[in-house]
Amino acid sequence: MQIVITSRKAATLDTWRRAGADGPEVILHLGPRSPLPVDAMVVAGVHAFPRLGGRPRWDRAQIIENTHEDDWPKYLVVPPTRPMVLGEDRVARIHPDYRRISPAGYAASRALAEIIRWNASQDDIISAAEVNLPLLEFDNPADAASARAFHRALGEVLATTG
Repeated sequence: MQIVITSRKAATLDTWRRAGADGPEVILHLGPRSPLPVDAMVVAGVHAFPRLGGRPRWDRAQIIENTHEDDWPKYLVVPPTRPMVLGEDRVARIHPDYRRISPAGYAASRALAEIIRWNASQDDIISAAEVNLPLLEFDNPADAASARAFHRALGEVLATTG
């Protein structure tokens, strides 16, 4: 599977490159969208659900067909949120078992695993996906931890798929 990581910030892409998010399966691209045709784009639910309906899940990513005739790919892959619990003060917080898991690592591992599940069960497979950093809320050049966590998760998922 080809992954194209996009950002409009050269500094963000430099951070991701230093984290190791560059290789045979991964292209880093400075620009608003992938220069290559892609079948899917990984985006946060806040950008997908108002356009196409749906709501967040914590257990697995969602692949939603883009029913709009626009320049977005045919499918949007929405990573899950980390599980939440309601505290005694009635404030939602990350479940204690998931606090040490990076949001970027969680998003990457779950989104890519869902694409692999999709490809194993559908005729219309996803062979290339854009990871749009601004639309995932990961477009911060100072956030090397998210870049490293995403890269680790990407490597683990790609290693299990051969």
